[in-house]
Amino acid sequence: MNKHHPDTSRLRLRRCIAAAALGITLTAALPAQAEPVQLNIPAQPLASALSALGSQANLQIIYGQDTVKGIRSHGVSGTMEPEEALRRLLEGTNIQYELDGNNVTLTSAGNDAALEMEAATIVGQAYSSASPMDGYVAKRASVGSKTDAALIETPTSVSVVTRDQIEAQQPKTVAQALRYTPGVNAELAGPQFVTDQLTIRGFQMGTGRMLRDGTRTFLPDFLGWDAPEPYGLERIEVLRGASSVLYGVSDPGGQINLVSKRPTTTPLHEVQLQAGNLDYKQGAFDLSDALDEEGIWSYRVTGVFREGDAQTDHITNRRQYIAPAISFRPSNDTEFTVLAEYQKQTGNFANPLPASGTVFRDPRGRLDRDTYVGDTRYDHMTNEKTSLGYVFEHRFDDIWTVRQNLRYSYYRQDSSELAVLSPHFLDPSQYMRYFDQREGDGRLFTVDTQAQADFATWDIQHTALVGFDYNNGKFDQQQALDIVAEPFDIFRPVYGQPLTFLPFSTADYEQKLSQTGVYAQDQMKIDNWVFVLGGRYDWTSDQRDDRTPQTQKDEKFSGRAGVVYLFENGLAPYASYSESFLPTIGNTPDGSQLDPTIGKQYEVGLKYEPNDYNAMYTIAAFDLTRENLVEFLPLGGVRQDGEVRSKGIELEARAEVLQGLNLIGSYTWNDVEVTESNTGTEGNTPFRVPEHMASLWADYLVQGGALEGLRIGGGARYVGSTYGDSANSFKVDSYTVVDALVSYQLGRLDSSLDGVEVALNASNLFDEEYVAGCFSNMGCQYGQQRTVFGTVTYNW
Repeated sequence: MNKHHPDTSRLRLRRCIAAAALGITLTAALPAQAEPVQLNIPAQPLASALSALGSQANLQIIYGQDTVKGIRSHGVSGTMEPEEALRRLLEGTNIQYELDGNNVTLTSAGNDAALEMEAATIVGQAYSSASPMDGYVAKRASVGSKTDAALIETPTSVSVVTRDQIEAQQPKTVAQALRYTPGVNAELAGPQFVTDQLTIRGFQMGTGRMLRDGTRTFLPDFLGWDAPEPYGLERIEVLRGASSVLYGVSDPGGQINLVSKRPTTTPLHEVQLQAGNLDYKQGAFDLSDALDEEGIWSYRVTGVFREGDAQTDHITNRRQYIAPAISFRPSNDTEFTVLAEYQKQTGNFANPLPASGTVFRDPRGRLDRDTYVGDTRYDHMTNEKTSLGYVFEHRFDDIWTVRQNLRYSYYRQDSSELAVLSPHFLDPSQYMRYFDQREGDGRLFTVDTQAQADFATWDIQHTALVGFDYNNGKFDQQQALDIVAEPFDIFRPVYGQPLTFLPFSTADYEQKLSQTGVYAQDQMKIDNWVFVLGGRYDWTSDQRDDRTPQTQKDEKFSGRAGVVYLFENGLAPYASYSESFLPTIGNTPDGSQLDPTIGKQYEVGLKYEPNDYNAMYTIAAFDLTRENLVEFLPLGGVRQDGEVRSKGIELEARAEVLQGLNLIGSYTWNDVEVTESNTGTEGNTPFRVPEHMASLWADYLVQGGALEGLRIGGGARYVGSTYGDSANSFKVDSYTVVDALVSYQLGRLDSSLDGVEVALNASNLFDEEYVAGCFSNMGCQYGQQRTVFGTVTYNW
């Protein structure tokens, strides 16, 4: 053991106390890594420099936040022993260290109780973008690079919704969890619990194209009725902008990566009960621990049962969710984690309403938010999802690391629903409806294999990545679409009556999708400069067997380039260019195959990571164009002349302003315009895309006194006006809603209640009635009414 302090025994004791307070076990440390390693750590805040040292030298570093607060390091570069690098980073400070194997403990000189009195921070090998973390300010993420990269060094816009934020705000869908994220219109279809519908930078993104632990879900539209369970997530990472160089087929607006909860080697036991208005009830549990004394084997199992009424009459949503996982970590260099998941969702989609009576006042009045246009005699929906996979990582040496993520998923859907079609041709005051019946299933296999090399050439530190991924899916569906003969009076609905169905269309088809991609990326550090270059080549195949069988194959190269400069005061300006592509099946009138739609984005921005408190601020300006959009011609056929341009500015602030006081703020200006079209929409704005959005959330946990353990919080969300159809024939008003939180740790009152917390959450506290968005004059959906629910959580 190497020492650099006056009193070894006291520091050992403080270190054990800190480890116990954090709930970590520092066992099975590797032998001290005395051999020299190549390092390139620019001058920067000491906390960031320590994080870089831990990553590059395979060290785990523990320190109190006040120990490094406001201190900058001089930086180190070259080949040297890790301890020598640590000495140089701490040079001129009043900080002592103890090095034991690969574990480092830092304390301020003369402050023997430092780690006992303050919250400790761990950086280095034990911290990654998939690890649990405290607070709302994430400093690392994988979605922007496929490596465990610091956000300050990533030349693109990335937001992270942490586990602590999810627990505080208690979202029931991924869309709700993204309410306070810039660039994301999270609830454009109102309160839906069977699917997530949202836009990123003006482009729609469905659940079927989200990532799970870095791998694609890759669902076709008809099986996209999937709503991942946020209680089963460790974090949600949002990459805004084109990203095919990392993930292949993708929407131009960005990517959402859902990071699963993983086993911990320390005891984690949580049970939770919730109840609220709309007859809402939920029970949940989250259990994790080591299975042996060495922590080589560990497990986690997470489960949810939820039942509650939708704000739309006659719809009750039920969810059963369970996610077991087991990890094998024979050393700090190797991890193999098996992740399984089963989810069953029953209920129904809250079908849209006409603009007359929602956006506009109908002569007969205004439609209530709970208006139901279906019929319980015919409506039902069941979605089931089962998945099994693993994440594997092994570090061979100081240079080479390999990873592989693999997942097999099975989806099943059975649904039928009645929805409004148009005003009735005999009586325009009443409506025609259609009856949509679907039954389908799908199987999806995905695998992503990567090799990462960390090395130096002269004064350039490289993090090079090469990889191969493969996705293969087979999906089957049977669908029948009928017109309902009887007129429907939406203001005075009558349910349970016999209906006459007039067959309109049927479909019975099979779809096979596959994607193969190879990619390479290099993140280069030269003094304070960070450069990122990447390229990828994809081969895709889409085969559909129905009344008109089609097979389409595409191949496409995607590129990316970016640069960041790291100033010593924490500022980091950056610029980047990136591309995306999305295959389109079909043919033009001359018989030629449709080309993929492509996205091209230019972005510049500024990130700021202060030296003296825990925060991250970002401002980004972007110009994103989507080309080769398919347009349906009035006399039949299609053309690929469409183009949409999205440009804007996004601001985000995430900060722990004071101890216990958290702040999240965002603002979005997004100007989206159809720049090329042959259908008369040139110059228009796509529907359900606001020009302005803003949000602010703050909460405070009282640190002492009679109210210690009390947390109060609240937020406000503003979404600007949107157009209600592609012709821009009408507008939907803007809206502002307020959310609130109050919680209390009962253990502050009585030690026998340690671990028990009660909370009360309210969404849309003042019960603002508003239309969330429309896609036509028959397609408008109300926003979420006021919801209030209480939570009792017990941790032990």
